[in-house]
Amino acid sequence: MPGKIKVKVLAGRNLPVMDRASDTTDAFVEIKFGGVTHKTDVCRKSLNPHWNNTEWYRFEVDESELQDEPLQLRLMDHDTYSANDAIGKVVISLAPLLAREANNPKSTTAPHGGAVLSGWIPVFDTMHGIRGELNVIVKVELFSDFNKYKTSSCGVQFFHCPMIPPGYRANSIHGFVEELVVNDDPEYQWIDKIRTPRASNEARQVAFIKLSNQVQRLVGLKAAELGANAVVGYQQDFDLEGEAGVVARAVGTAVSITPIPTPSYPNNIPPCTQQSERDRDRCDKDKGSPRHARHESYGGRDPPNPPAPAPAMQNPSLNATSTPMGIHRRSSDSDLSVTPKGGSLNTSAGNVGSGGGAILRPSMNSNNLDMLEYPFLTMTEFPPGFIVHIGGTVCARSVKLAEGGGEGAWAELRTELRAHARALRCNAVIAYSDSAAICEDVCVLSASGTAAVINLDCDYNVECEQTPAQSGPKGGAEADACSAAHVPYAPGSGPYRAELSLCAQCRRARVPSVLLATCAKPSTMPTHGKAVTLTAVAARVRRAPPTAEPGARDISDQLPFLEYELHKLLLAKLRMQGANALFSLCTRVAVGERCVVALASGAAYRLRALPPPAPPALKASESDRDATEIQRALRDAFNANKAANGYDVGCSAGVSDMSGGGALAEAEGEEPPALDLCADKDACVLELDEAEDVETAKSLCVRRGHMRVYSRPPPARAPPLAFAQVWRARLTLSGQGGAASQAAERHVARALDGVTYKLRRLNPCALAIPKFQLELPEDEIQLVVSGTAIPLPEPGAAPRDLRDDDIFALDEEQLLRNGPAHDEDRNLVGQIPTTVSLTTLSDVSGSRAVRRICAIRLLFVRETTTVREMGGLSGFLHTFTCEVLAIARAHTAALGGNALTSFYLTQLMLQDNAHKNQGQCLLSVGGDVVQITY
Repeated sequence: MPGKIKVKVLAGRNLPVMDRASDTTDAFVEIKFGGVTHKTDVCRKSLNPHWNNTEWYRFEVDESELQDEPLQLRLMDHDTYSANDAIGKVVISLAPLLAREANNPKSTTAPHGGAVLSGWIPVFDTMHGIRGELNVIVKVELFSDFNKYKTSSCGVQFFHCPMIPPGYRANSIHGFVEELVVNDDPEYQWIDKIRTPRASNEARQVAFIKLSNQVQRLVGLKAAELGANAVVGYQQDFDLEGEAGVVARAVGTAVSITPIPTPSYPNNIPPCTQQSERDRDRCDKDKGSPRHARHESYGGRDPPNPPAPAPAMQNPSLNATSTPMGIHRRSSDSDLSVTPKGGSLNTSAGNVGSGGGAILRPSMNSNNLDMLEYPFLTMTEFPPGFIVHIGGTVCARSVKLAEGGGEGAWAELRTELRAHARALRCNAVIAYSDSAAICEDVCVLSASGTAAVINLDCDYNVECEQTPAQSGPKGGAEADACSAAHVPYAPGSGPYRAELSLCAQCRRARVPSVLLATCAKPSTMPTHGKAVTLTAVAARVRRAPPTAEPGARDISDQLPFLEYELHKLLLAKLRMQGANALFSLCTRVAVGERCVVALASGAAYRLRALPPPAPPALKASESDRDATEIQRALRDAFNANKAANGYDVGCSAGVSDMSGGGALAEAEGEEPPALDLCADKDACVLELDEAEDVETAKSLCVRRGHMRVYSRPPPARAPPLAFAQVWRARLTLSGQGGAASQAAERHVARALDGVTYKLRRLNPCALAIPKFQLELPEDEIQLVVSGTAIPLPEPGAAPRDLRDDDIFALDEEQLLRNGPAHDEDRNLVGQIPTTVSLTTLSDVSGSRAVRRICAIRLLFVRETTTVREMGGLSGFLHTFTCEVLAIARAHTAALGGNALTSFYLTQLMLQDNAHKNQGQCLLSVGGDVVQITY
């Protein structure tokens, strides 16, 4: 559908001095979209220019340009006798505005004029950072076009939220959508050698933004072919393959959703911030529209006249037992080289024939799950009753040489993942994600998810009640609560030998001794105690040159051993915490020039349905006296961790006799068992036959303070605080892989200690499940820890009392000035936040989402030649991150929101040259723009 873009530049402020003679600036703005450029008048000798008499600058473009091209506003300083100097740029992606315009009701009561972005946007320069602000108004108007051969997806909304967005009602889940686009990287083009660093960085930034918009448009087209109007759990990544180019990948789940009208709340909707008076009036008139008043939470109250539920279809997974029949097949029945043609996702972006997209790519339902090519879901949180059984984590990896593509490699990985899920008697893979690690021309591709039996005929909008951690469901609901932990295969018929026990709740089905899943813990699954963060690191030294085919073959040979070591250490750490389940599992593989490192992280739980864990056992020779001491230390640390995590509970009757399936049962209050020197190797976790194993066993005895995590945060006393901790240090590689693993483990522990130290002023606080990013630049290790801290109420203590670990002591005047204001903000209900909150969660704890506006993604390139003057590489990165967060907040406010949920921060690249005092960083941020009230 063609459209019209209208832009007005109102004013600027806090511009830098460009004319040293008068300490002023002669500013004007170049407005560019596609191949058309407009210029404003020159506002002479002012650092705060005003273009009050400017007109609207119009661009008439087609549908492909609207979604792919960004709007560029370049702020310039006019020079009479020399070339004009560049001050900075404002790059605006129109995808958020297109989503708002396409979903705006076309009626007489709705305002006319399209979607609007209005506010102060920071001017960013790739060499100097933020250099002032511009007050702009951008409008987008679309013309109705019902052509079924259209190449745009303006009617499809995108959400980074890993669940059905709060405030929406799900009608159906259509299935997995993915896309991959390859383009040249401007950094490696020949023209980069002759142009300035600023021009090269800007060309790279614009090229990446175009790639991001293009892959989103193609994903939206595939979702529209399935009959969906939204994509949830949207994930987008860039793979920088050097001279081979850059690959933009995107995956998501296509769904059909409708906003839930809330007629009782329209008066609390704040006007769109930082807009002109005319636009504010229009926004005030629009406040009564149901489109702008949406429900505050997932599964909230129903509308006055809810639609009648569709009759439930007969689903084999509804009455699934430990041996589901019908749609499940063995892995031997699935040929990896044969792919069902009915669900092919490799068709062209355009429709084939007379609108046959829906025929070529059927939607996901309970009857055709077995025929879909990729029965995957990128969502991680689901309504009660959706997950029938969890089979376990499935993963597939491959090594390839960078060639600027890899569509076939990703298809092979996903086909292998589907075969693994079917081998576990599961019909779908949930919480799917993929990643790529690149070093020189060697790429390691990873795809992972959780194999599960799902029920697509459940009520997606059923009210989800929070289950306390210490008390599970009562009565007949216990069987339904623990059914997700039951294995979907019969004992003895699984794809591998597993330790199975009777369920501790229903005593009817079998459960594994340990449960690993990439999805979030189902809210109805009862647990003991609290959840804690858990990380494990394994490393292997490379034995071949890091490039070409020998390097790829060496990594391919070492990957199985690396995964085995990582899995072994992860299970040992899980047992040492007294937990028996790990949810939100995320595994990252990083490839360096000298080593390969794998990092696994997640949230550890003690499930009631699973048998209680036992401490890790040791195997050593009889002459090893240290083994007895280590065994005793392991036992003491195990009991201390259980008590600290709240897992120190008495076993229910009959639990001790459930070890018939091989699971180790533990009776509380027993004496520590003597060291079994003749234990079977298969039953042992650790074997002390090398010096590295002894060091690993000793490291397990060290108790570390783990922060409590929440998949569903409790009410907070203050807005959430998004944080990002970057840790970079030299990785010492000496000896074999065990020494490298221990060095990497120490660096990860120090990074987590740094996060805990930075968040000490928020104590007590809850921690959303953190995310980890791992890189190996040259001989260093780089770890990025990002998440959200949620301040919790502290009974009997002032909100701003001084603590012993404070670095600075505030004076009494500042304490008196800040204290009452904090109390007032904390106790007010219905207050409209005046600042933009950032959170990695799907919503802001303690608030009500008035409306969910759109999703944004921003990408920036920053370079400097004054790294030492900025405080080193850490100071440069900290300054750049603060600037990026400020720009993200400004875009959120200009779009009419006051919170950015599902926030993510991806550090694609960080390079430095100490000899030349240079540094360069490429950073990507994004999330869902939401308007909230407290």
